[in-house]
Amino acid sequence: GSLPNNLTTLTLSRYFNQVVPLGTLPNSITTLTFGRSFNQVITPGTLPNNLTTLTFGECFNQVVPPSILPNSLTTLTFGYFFNQVVLPGTLPNSLTTLTFGNEFNQVVLPDTLPNRLTTLTFGNEFDQVVLLGTLPNSLTKLTFGDSFNRVVLPDTLPNSLTSLTLSSCFNQVVLPGTLPNRLTTLTFGRCFKHAVTPGTLPNSLTTLTLTNFFNQIVLPGTLPNSLTTLTFRNEFDQVVPPGTLPNSLTTLTFGNKFDQVVLPGSLPNSLTTLTFGYGFNQIVLPGSLPNSLITLTFGDKFNQIVLPGSLPNSLTKLTFGDGFNQEVLPDTLPNSLTTLIFGGFFDQAVLPGSLPNSLTTLTFGDEFNQVVLPGTLPNSLTTLTFGRSFNQVVLPDSLPNSLTTLTFGRSFNRVVLPGSLPNSLKTLTFGDLFNQVVPPGSLPNTLTTLTFGRSFNRVVLPGTLPNSLTTLTFGRSFNQEVLPGTLPNSLTTLTLRRYFKQEFLPPSLPDRLITLTLGPTKFYIGITI
Repeated sequence: GSLPNNLTTLTLSRYFNQVVPLGTLPNSITTLTFGRSFNQVITPGTLPNNLTTLTFGECFNQVVPPSILPNSLTTLTFGYFFNQVVLPGTLPNSLTTLTFGNEFNQVVLPDTLPNRLTTLTFGNEFDQVVLLGTLPNSLTKLTFGDSFNRVVLPDTLPNSLTSLTLSSCFNQVVLPGTLPNRLTTLTFGRCFKHAVTPGTLPNSLTTLTLTNFFNQIVLPGTLPNSLTTLTFRNEFDQVVPPGTLPNSLTTLTFGNKFDQVVLPGSLPNSLTTLTFGYGFNQIVLPGSLPNSLITLTFGDKFNQIVLPGSLPNSLTKLTFGDGFNQEVLPDTLPNSLTTLIFGGFFDQAVLPGSLPNSLTTLTFGDEFNQVVLPGTLPNSLTTLTFGRSFNQVVLPDSLPNSLTTLTFGRSFNRVVLPGSLPNSLKTLTFGDLFNQVVPPGSLPNTLTTLTFGRSFNRVVLPGTLPNSLTTLTFGRSFNQEVLPGTLPNSLTTLTLRRYFKQEFLPPSLPDRLITLTLGPTKFYIGITI
């Protein structure tokens, strides 16, 4: 049968490989996608006049003559194997986005690309000289694939260009005057390792990524004052002298091999986010981090004592990598800090007075297994997460009354004593090994969400679960009878896993229950007001 005249989107199957006769595709179609196997000549008039998006599949590798593509087309994607010369006049003036697939490696002749084109992407095999006058003045985003390694001559790139990606194999000197004055984003691929000389980068640039093999000294005056985001990748390991980084910079990321002392005055006062890679393991000297810094992340090798006064008072988020295992001294962490994350190997006692009163989120890594003494955690804390090894008794008054979310890791298997959980708590998650009786009165009346891990298989007595609870999840091993009066009337969502084989007595389920999950099956019971 024929296709309906109101059809707007058509996707042909991966096995379709037939000539499309004239008149087959209705003019209502705006989006057409050919599947993997299609590799047939398309005759003039075949494609509908209202088509805006056309995608060819993997196998298509036919010459597309002029007059085939309709003047309505805005987005064109060629598949993996397409590798044909595109003649001038082939692409309609309406086209704004053009993507070539992996195998395309043909010279693009002048006047081939339409004047409305804004986005051009070449595939991995493309490695042709880009001729003067080839790229239209409308182009804003240009991406080269992995094989491209040609000198880009001055005046080749149009002044309209704002984003340029030079992928893996590119390793050519970029001459001053090559990059257009409107360029805001520049990404070099993993092979680029040439020095970037002063005057090369335009004053419009805001984002610069220097990837894997780049390990050159960056001279003062090289980076423009417009730059806000700078990323060094794996190989970079050079001293950054004071005056190198512009005062506009807000985000700085160092790669895995960077391991240089950060000298006072090196980092600009505009910096808000600083990330060190895997290999960084230098003492952070007082005065080296600017007072503008908000987020600081250390990599996995960092394991130095953090000296009092080394972290600025502006800092709100601090993340340590897996290797950090140093005692945190009192007055080390600034009073501005709201989020603190310790990595996998941290296992030091947390001294009273070491955590600031501003802290709201605290995460311990997998190895932490220390008693948390009363008075250690600040009254500002709302979220506390213990890692997989934590298995200490939680003493009464050790958790602050501000706490709303508490997560225990895999190994925790201690009785939760009445009075140990604060009345502010709303969400409580037990890990996989927890299998203790929960005495009535242990869970606070503020609790709304309770999750047990896979090993929990204890009778829950009536009066144990608070009347505030709305969501209750049992783990895979739970298989105990749920007595009438056990589940509070406030409960709306109940999840029981695969091994639960008990029958519910009629009054066991509360009237407000909306969602009940038994193993893989979910039931929507309804809403009772």
